[in-house]
Amino acid sequence: MRRWQHAVPALLFSILFSGITQANAADGECLVKDVSDYQWRVRHPADLPARLELAPGAMVEECFTMKGVGKYPLTLTARGIAISVNGAPAVKDQPVEVKDGDTLRVSLQAPDRYNTMWTNRLEFKESDSERRRGIYRIVWITQTANTPRKPETWYVGPSRQYRQLKDILPQLAAGDTIYLDPDAEYEPVEIKNISGTEALPIRLIGNTKNAGDRPVFAGGTERFNWTLAVRHSHNWTIENVVLQDGGLCFRNEATNTVLKNVLIRRCSTGVLSTDRNSGNLSMINVEVTESGGKKPGRSWGHAVYVASDQHSFPGSQFLLKDSFLHDNRGNSVKSRFENTLIENNWIESGEDPQAKYLVELIGYDQKYDFAGQQFKVKGNTMLMRPPGLGSRTGGDGNSGSRGDTLYENNLFLIDEDFGRTIVRTFQGLHSVTLRNNSIAFIEDENEPVLLTDEIPDANWVEGHPVITLENNNVTEDTRLLKRDETGDGDDRSAVTITGNRELPPIVTTMEKIEELRPQEGSYIEIKSF
Repeated sequence: MRRWQHAVPALLFSILFSGITQANAADGECLVKDVSDYQWRVRHPADLPARLELAPGAMVEECFTMKGVGKYPLTLTARGIAISVNGAPAVKDQPVEVKDGDTLRVSLQAPDRYNTMWTNRLEFKESDSERRRGIYRIVWITQTANTPRKPETWYVGPSRQYRQLKDILPQLAAGDTIYLDPDAEYEPVEIKNISGTEALPIRLIGNTKNAGDRPVFAGGTERFNWTLAVRHSHNWTIENVVLQDGGLCFRNEATNTVLKNVLIRRCSTGVLSTDRNSGNLSMINVEVTESGGKKPGRSWGHAVYVASDQHSFPGSQFLLKDSFLHDNRGNSVKSRFENTLIENNWIESGEDPQAKYLVELIGYDQKYDFAGQQFKVKGNTMLMRPPGLGSRTGGDGNSGSRGDTLYENNLFLIDEDFGRTIVRTFQGLHSVTLRNNSIAFIEDENEPVLLTDEIPDANWVEGHPVITLENNNVTEDTRLLKRDETGDGDDRSAVTITGNRELPPIVTTMEKIEELRPQEGSYIEIKSF
């Protein structure tokens, strides 16, 4: 059976970026920032979009309308930020009163130095004495471009002038390339406040074409036990290295981060992208193995656990492509991103008792702020065996995604002893679609369930399920849809089951799968089944 395949000097830099930094959201329609309660009388977060790559000294402005203030006004102060309310003259370093529906224009001057990050805070004092918290803050991150000079190339290794990555970090600028000598081990490192630009990313590259000789970052930093971390260090591309044996192999707290040809192994969590301060993250040709799980007294770790900051970096996407995830504990992929694309990967359940979901696509953690997340799982080989749990979309008990999930052109390889549903919905969604997927069995066929819906009618955005199962290749013993009735509604007008083909069971062997699965520890090649 064939699987579906998709297969400059400083002055010049300042001029280049000045045209970008003078434009701002205030020139168009103002944002709406909802600061109403989400639970326990604590307000929603409502940070302003981060402003990166600013020319030193540039003026920046943002405009937004406050929603959900409530009956009691707020008193706003913001050091160094000029504030205008409803078109009134701007004031600076003075308190202003803010009511529900007020429109604010805030402006500031960026630092006059390259590569300088400021965390600017709009601080609102509550006048409601019954509030759980008396102060509410909106954060506005600004960062000047790291473009003081032309890009340079650096060589780092045990016999070089610079032996460790940390030795050159303070000197890096946008567009720089760092080559790490192969077949060498490097100290774990936290990269903080050192950014490239979208046009000129900073590239960290293992200088070898042999996967077995890739340079290795091993262990964890002294304070946090991170093997490699980028924090407010945007536009980094990390290629051809190994990250291993830390509490957390890779921490992303930045935007436009790319991992390519990276091997990640033996960490409590393989990859983590944070709820705050994280934007676009791409993992291409990445292997993650022997990671995740739960240690006594600790929370669950996962092979890949990613989220994005929909306020500082709205519209961000997590891309997992052409990658190999295997023999992990916890969830292989757990995403709370605003947008997720998981495409053309080989993902398989570990056999450890702590192995959980292959793919879990869920709502933002507790804050209920996304208008609806978009999840796409396309063209993957997904091997399901016990004790793994298949896949889940919607929520994990904290919050539902309220968005759309698409599984398309995937091959589900089902172990003969796997007795779970292939995809499960939970907590809250707008829609779920399974289209053009295929099922094959390992060693012997069983009676799979393609989709189990566990969402009460009221928790579907439309007030009833929106489910499409179409053109999937199944068997006569496949149950297409199992719905745990958890409400009194009977509107099934948006449940569409059509064009699914009942074919003779396709049974393969583990020997055949071993021939096709990517080779461990090597550069990844995803083969057709």
